[in-house]
Amino acid sequence: MKKPILQIIALSSIIILFSCKRTTESVTEVAVDTVAVAIDSIEPKANNNWEYRQSIDKMTSKTTKFAQIRSNESLHLEFPYEGVNYGELTLRNKDGLNIYLSIDKGQISGGYDNNFITVRFDDEKAIKFSYTEPQDGSSNIIFINSEAKFLSKLKKSKKVLIALPVYHDGNQILEFNTIDLKW
Repeated sequence: MKKPILQIIALSSIIILFSCKRTTESVTEVAVDTVAVAIDSIEPKANNNWEYRQSIDKMTSKTTKFAQIRSNESLHLEFPYEGVNYGELTLRNKDGLNIYLSIDKGQISGGYDNNFITVRFDDEKAIKFSYTEPQDGSSNIIFINSEAKFLSKLKKSKKVLIALPVYHDGNQILEFNTIDLKW
């Protein structure tokens, strides 16, 4: 009689121990997931000042100048590009002026007949600018055409809104504080 009771007690103890271990693992998993979600939802402040830099080509000794600014807010894209995702507007003077727009993640995709973005300088009426895709096939960057017109308006503006087509997420709007451009 004592033997079956001891077996029942031993079996019950083992079941209780394994149950406790699973509960501890579950709590740990939930805590880790909660922390991961909390960290992922924190967006760093964007640097809204123009940054200037230059580089020298070692082969030609030519200087290339850059002015770059990040968007005020992150884009909100669906999987697999979710998370913090800023845009950058860059001016480059390398054998002529280039103006390009890039995003951290995602694909800018206007298509063959639809390679344009809509730009609004301050409170002016929105204007369409065509763009060219880069020669290397990158899908997160575009080169804005009509550079002189764009730069002229950019120099006078304090704020620029750019609506660009993003693959599977429609038109997304990037806002830039463009005051104090020195170009």
